[in-house]
Amino acid sequence: MKILLCSIPDGSLSSTLRPLFPRGNGGRFKPVYPLGILRVLSWMEKKGYSADIYDINNLRPSDEELIKNFKRTKPTVVGLSATLSHCYPNVKRITKILRELFPDIWIVVGGHLTGSSNVVLHKTETDICVVGDGEIPFVKLLDYFKLHPTRRQFDYTGLHQIKGLAFIDDNSKLKVTGNAEQLPASEMQYPDIDKLRLGLQEYGGNGELIHEFFEPINDVKESSVYGFDNFMRRAHKYPKISKFYEKNKNKKIATIFTTMGCVARCTFCQRARKGYVAYAANDMESHIIDLKEKYNVGGVMIIDESFGVNRKQAYEIARLMKKHDFFWFPLGVRVVSTSYEDLKFYYEHNMLAIRYGFENGSQQMLDIMEKKYTKEDIYNAISNCKKVGISTAPEGLLFGMPGETEETIKECAEFTASLWYLLGYDWNTAYHPNWAIAIPGTPLYEYCQQIGVIGKTLDEEEDYLIYTSEFENTNILRHVNKTNSSNKEVHYWNYLHRFAAKKAYLDLIINNNKSIKNRLLQIYEQCIKASFKRLIYDINIGRKYYKSVGLISKIEWYTLISIKFLLSLSITFIPKAVLFSIVRVCANIRFFYLNKINKVKKGRKKLYLFDKRRVNSADGLKIAENKIAKANRPIERSLRNIVMDNRKQMKPAISDEEKSLQILAQGQ
Repeated sequence: MKILLCSIPDGSLSSTLRPLFPRGNGGRFKPVYPLGILRVLSWMEKKGYSADIYDINNLRPSDEELIKNFKRTKPTVVGLSATLSHCYPNVKRITKILRELFPDIWIVVGGHLTGSSNVVLHKTETDICVVGDGEIPFVKLLDYFKLHPTRRQFDYTGLHQIKGLAFIDDNSKLKVTGNAEQLPASEMQYPDIDKLRLGLQEYGGNGELIHEFFEPINDVKESSVYGFDNFMRRAHKYPKISKFYEKNKNKKIATIFTTMGCVARCTFCQRARKGYVAYAANDMESHIIDLKEKYNVGGVMIIDESFGVNRKQAYEIARLMKKHDFFWFPLGVRVVSTSYEDLKFYYEHNMLAIRYGFENGSQQMLDIMEKKYTKEDIYNAISNCKKVGISTAPEGLLFGMPGETEETIKECAEFTASLWYLLGYDWNTAYHPNWAIAIPGTPLYEYCQQIGVIGKTLDEEEDYLIYTSEFENTNILRHVNKTNSSNKEVHYWNYLHRFAAKKAYLDLIINNNKSIKNRLLQIYEQCIKASFKRLIYDINIGRKYYKSVGLISKIEWYTLISIKFLLSLSITFIPKAVLFSIVRVCANIRFFYLNKINKVKKGRKKLYLFDKRRVNSADGLKIAENKIAKANRPIERSLRNIVMDNRKQMKPAISDEEKSLQILAQGQ
């Protein structure tokens, strides 16, 4: 067998043809090494198989280049790693090319996209999907392919014996054999990044591109890598960060995992795997020595989903970082996973910054998301960071989940302001919250199908996958409205949070300073001066991005930033009720204008916020806000429970295909 493992770009076809190599070529995204493929390859090699790696995601070749490379390789088995549902358009494109070149080869797709296996198998040239962790089922598939060298030799009995597969059975129906078996912690090992070098040489013409996976610390102040720019922008408040930068500015930053999985089950999140396991510390030490010696790494971003849950292992990692003079920054941390003592220990062992994923500042929304902690937990975690001296950025808010209301937005705004005030940052809180995207395999996606804002037919689901591949989850105009409020109201919330947070910040200054002089000084420094800085920043953005556009677009941009600036200044002297009324009027005028230029024409939607069509609308299944408000326990407000209650009102899964679809819907 000739096995080829390929990473798949995520995004629309038009946005995924510019290579991510080299850094600084104008691309928005940074190269990230294909961890899933490397993990699968490691397990394959233990079982006696080998494969080539074609990093399509980072190389982003044209169709002509793909055809040339595929013809030269002549694979008999191709594994495509589609890490996000946004990979769908490129999976469809690449499988079509492969099938036209090699009608009989096996094409296997893995990754989060397989939460939509029904669409992938019916609408693309994929033969089999791997649902869940890929190592064990893919190797079992290779054993199967030895006995069945071409796709014309489907043995359905054999496929039924492998857990973690989805395929179209001999009755032309979807069959899912459950979630995949997972490697035990004792078998997990760090990926050998050097294995990418051969593939980059073979398919990209330059094996030295391997170094592009590491962020140069020289450029980190301009970098957007996983939010590290947020830490560096405030480095003047944290002397240790400045020292790190000066000491390591000729070195690089790597991204690593120390654990796999998550202890939480957030209702908007598609879980990568079931459960939570940690890598062995001795394996970690070998890995960071390699990073230091081969790639001149001086700092690492730990991009776990739940760093610190395994406290013993986290302490071992901290000791290793100190031992090897590595500086480190965990970016996926639950607020209940670190105490003051933990943070103090980590800080003493070279941790400079931490980012918590708390998503919202309304307790109702935290419960709907099933975060399983309180606002007080969040505040305490941020407060502990301040006491210890660790940089943190309380950003990354997620709006638009079912159950969101004007009141929850205001509550979140006030809470956000309290965190920024606590940390001594100015009142320019995050301007662009993320808007919740319904991802297949999550309670949020199933809820959207239940209430009719996402269709259930193959064509409707494919349309949604293609559309979401173009998503910017900070773009309110691309938001699928999952709430009980109107689209115009949801659009208003995008502005409401910004100005409600600033008003709350101003109130904190006034309430926490008895001296009028101190109040005025803080208002000037943290509010008025900060607004002028933001105006200058916005003007520079306009000069950069609107240089070659028409006069009308330029006028529109400068009008918007002027209104934003004047509204910000007005916060210092007008009452809250008046402010919110003015913000609503401005937002509604903007909504009317955008609706006019983006309205649906000839049945084709341009932006979801203005698409008023609904499929099989079922208002009886929507969140009842009065019921949520009266719930006695947080778990009763979880969207997961609401989805399960809705299922009871619907026709139960009876056929094998219906049960398979439910396995996909429930996820891990």
